[in-house]
Amino acid sequence: MIFNEMVSNLYGLSGEQIVQKMEMFYDDNSGAEKNSWRVSLPKLIEVVQRAGLGNLYLATEYELPAGGRIDATLIGDDENGNHHALVIELKQWSRGGVEYYPNNGFPAIKVNATNPYLSRHPVNQTKEYTDALNSNHSNVVNGQISISGCQYLHKFELSEKEFFVQDGYSDIDISNMFVMGEEGAFDDYLKTLFSPTADNEVARSLFVDGEYVTTEMDMEIINRITESPDNIPLWHDQSMILDYIMPLLKQQSEGRLATNHMILIAGAAGTGKTIIGFRILAEYWRLHSNSNNNYRCKYTLPKSRTIKQVLDGLCNNQAGIRAEFLDYIKGQYDLLVIDEAHRITEFSNAISSAQIVILLQDDRQRVRGNEIGTKANFKNFAVMRGYKFTAFPLDYQKRSGLGSYVDRLDKLLYGDEYQKDVGLGIDVNVYDDIQELERWMNSCHNSTSSAKYYASYCWEWKSQKRPTEIDIKIPEINPVFQKQWNPMYNQYDWYLDSIDKVGCIYTAQGLGFEYVGFIWWDDLVWRTDHWEFNIGKVTQYDYQLRNSIANNASNQDLLLNIYRVMLTRAKKGLGIWFKDEETKQHFKEVCLLEG
Repeated sequence: MIFNEMVSNLYGLSGEQIVQKMEMFYDDNSGAEKNSWRVSLPKLIEVVQRAGLGNLYLATEYELPAGGRIDATLIGDDENGNHHALVIELKQWSRGGVEYYPNNGFPAIKVNATNPYLSRHPVNQTKEYTDALNSNHSNVVNGQISISGCQYLHKFELSEKEFFVQDGYSDIDISNMFVMGEEGAFDDYLKTLFSPTADNEVARSLFVDGEYVTTEMDMEIINRITESPDNIPLWHDQSMILDYIMPLLKQQSEGRLATNHMILIAGAAGTGKTIIGFRILAEYWRLHSNSNNNYRCKYTLPKSRTIKQVLDGLCNNQAGIRAEFLDYIKGQYDLLVIDEAHRITEFSNAISSAQIVILLQDDRQRVRGNEIGTKANFKNFAVMRGYKFTAFPLDYQKRSGLGSYVDRLDKLLYGDEYQKDVGLGIDVNVYDDIQELERWMNSCHNSTSSAKYYASYCWEWKSQKRPTEIDIKIPEINPVFQKQWNPMYNQYDWYLDSIDKVGCIYTAQGLGFEYVGFIWWDDLVWRTDHWEFNIGKVTQYDYQLRNSIANNASNQDLLLNIYRVMLTRAKKGLGIWFKDEETKQHFKEVCLLEG
């Protein structure tokens, strides 16, 4: 529930009375947060009422699922009856209570409270919130209500307002930031957005009752890199990382960056590593206007036929960014973004061929014994090569519906505990009959081409050499389910639309689909209180894995990782058929909370 009330009903109440009303909706806020409500909200309400807009609704503490809370939102209609919501970042700062904090090139604002802390620029905070709503609030996405943002700092001195555009903040637009002494301008701004006579109930309902949805942001946005960076919106945890990187890119573009930086961005599948990588490239592109297209930046990855073919197929801008294999990188660059960095098999000179190196990585997506791209190894490499090493986590699950499915899966596979369960986030169904799984997949395919089968590599790839051969037969005698493995070539066409071929681990990494049908074979089975690993069922056909684990002691972890990668490809729905009954029941207990 979100606290929301008509402004005219709140006008005249004391700060304490407003806090008491809000406490009925929010019971986990600190004393400092409540004090900010007590002080800031009456000031905002006074401005809105004075502007003759007491008919607006005020919503407070709107929580974004991927982090962050919006202080205040004014909701209403404009003169033409269009529904609108204005996100307002409130601050109690005065000039004497804050100071600019460059933090070795990373600009922040130090707030000298009882317990001093670093804060982001209010304009950056507001933009993060409006971007999130524009991309993911259901009624904003469908065009029924529009979003804008501003800031109100009721204690900050007008004569000191230039504080917010100094040094690393010099390009920030503060035209919609209002401080003490600008209440009249704030009134006028509000009047341009809202009508004083509108009913506003429909607008209120659209904002408050709208659902938070995940939009499809995957490999296809490689085409947006050469457009405005704003076309690649970020979530809360991604925005925090960009705040760190942007000053480095700006210093570099001005020829002032004297140090080398290796920045590792780690996160599970679906947390948005590739998206933040593309956004960083887009910001570089914007800072380096170059009509000859001679940009000193590269998007690269270890050799992966599938991802390369998919990206080449998606990249319709021949003059823009294209993926290159890391092995082929020669020369020196300003910026190198290495996706799937966990898959590297050697620390070559190519990894240190740029002043700023971005590593997109997940220790638990290493699936062969010779893949050495761990966080620890990258840190050691950075130190040896004279780079400043910084690591950031991406924690929020964005592919699988903002839910706890991946947390539950990690508990299943690795025994990890997690703090808060918010539901699966996607539909997960277990089928007792593999023909039921096939019927479900056919139904999914009738509504979208984004549907794929995946399975562990436990069948010979006969169709690689004999195109008419059937690879997967279940059961082997009198089969009721028959499919080929994914093709060796034309994998972009397979990516776009194929329901008749099954993908393996090597065509899973880096990709996502709306619906996935998974075949859980008996190479990984649960017995009473532990996993049993029959990795030989895989290595008899997977020569890459077999050769890579000859001298590797963590074979069991690799098999767990293989399953984790394939089980995290789905965006909307996952269907699973199990060969082994005990494994199926254990999955249902841990991941579906049954039993």
